[in-house]
This record gives sequence, structure tokens and C-alpha cells, in this order.
Amino acid sequence: MTTKKADTPALKELTRFDKKLIAWGKRIGKRDGEPGIFLEGIKLIDEAVAAGHPLKRAWFTSAFIEGYPSLITKLIESECEVIHVSARLMNSITSLDTPPGITAVASQPGFIHRKPGDPFSLIVAVTRLQDPGNLGGVSRTADYFGVDEVWLGPGSVDPYSPKAIRGSMGSVFRMPILKPNDFSQRIKKFQQAGAEVWAAVVDDENAERKVSPSGSRIIMVGGESAGICDKHLMLADKRICIPGAHRSESLNLAVATGILIYSATSGRF
Repeated sequence: MTTKKADTPALKELTRFDKKLIAWGKRIGKRDGEPGIFLEGIKLIDEAVAAGHPLKRAWFTSAFIEGYPSLITKLIESECEVIHVSARLMNSITSLDTPPGITAVASQPGFIHRKPGDPFSLIVAVTRLQDPGNLGGVSRTADYFGVDEVWLGPGSVDPYSPKAIRGSMGSVFRMPILKPNDFSQRIKKFQQAGAEVWAAVVDDENAERKVSPSGSRIIMVGGESAGICDKHLMLADKRICIPGAHRSESLNLAVATGILIYSATSGRF
């Protein structure tokens, strides 16, 4: 069986509309009141196609279609507009040092988020996540272990910025990420509906060493530098501490969150 090959469109220059779409994808302005997302590279675009997320427009180079003609065919079949551009133009589109050969824009993923009282197993709430790379690590781990949602507190990075999307490695199309208008109130409402809040702390000999394996649980993790502030810590039903040799001062946020997620889900798999 042979792979169907896309007819290669002629090389084009970027139009004013192209430039507006690229700016929209990079979160500069909105279209129809909604922000867009910008995807760079085969992995993210392939994941978007696999997830059925509609892409508005894609730009690719000659070298890319020679290596991955089947993806261009998939994009055309999904009714995504594909634009053949030179390597020089791709350099101006992408923000990466090494141009990926293909970029695309799409609407921001939309999810139906849970409400207080809805059944769920595990939610991860990070009070102040500022590093897009850490967000990508948290999102990928949460996706892998079947976490229901990830919540980001005030001052956190935009979960759909180009850097955060690259870090997600495609999990952004499956993992609901929410920045609530009032982080504390959202936690309180879910808590009042029966959820148990577990706050991650450091060096607390009275803290638990393992998250309860069942029930509706919210794991609350602090930001990269300050940890969980007293205001948020007061919301906790229980505190959880990751034991270790403590030869280093602390764990990376994404690594610590991954360990806590594993602790909360290991009995499930």
C-alpha cells in the first residue's frame, strides 16, 4: 500500500492576513473575541490532527513536505489551509532557533470544566506557576496519569502561550487547564462539595507521606520560588510531604508534582 502524496502548492509570500493569523496564534489580539494558539513542529501539529482539533492555517517548507508528505495530506483532508513558504519566510514565522519546517495556528482548545459537586478523582492546583517549561511537565504528567483538571493560581503563566504549548508536547489538546477568576474561592467551593484538599509542604514531620488513593482530591502545589502562601495553606484538609535525603534544597516543581500525582494514582493502575 502506498502513501497518498499531497500535490505541492506553489511557493507563496506571507499576506497581510497570514501575518494577522500568526499574531493571533501568538496571543497578540483576538479573532471573534477568542485568542488563538501557535503550533511549531510536527509533534504538536500531528497531535492536534489526531485529537481532531481543527487547524486554521499551516505554513510548511519544501524540505518538510519531502520528509512528511502524509501530514500535509492529513491537513488538506481536514480542511486546514496549507501554505508553502520558503525557508527564509519560515525563519520569520517561527520563534525557534532551529526552524521546525511547519507551523500552524488554531483556536484555543475548549473544555467543559467541572463544577462543584461533579464527580472527579484528582485535580492539581498550582498556586503560582511561572515557568512554561514546568507547566508543560505538569500537563504531560497529569495527562499520562489521568488527572481530571489542572488549575493555575493568580500570576501563573498563560497555559496557551507558544512556550507552554511546546512544553506540553500535545497534552494541551487533552488536558483541561483552567485559570479561575478566583483561585481560592474555586477551591473552597469544591471543598464544600466534598473534595479533600492536600497541600504540598517541605520538611513537616507531621505531614502525610502518601496521598489518599481514592475520593475527590485536590493536590495543591506552590509556585517555583515561594511555595504555598499562608492564605492558601489554610484551605488544606491535609498536608503532604515528599520524603527524601534532602541533600538539595528542594525538588523542581514539575518533578515534585509528578511524584505527588503518582502517589495519588498508583493504586489505580
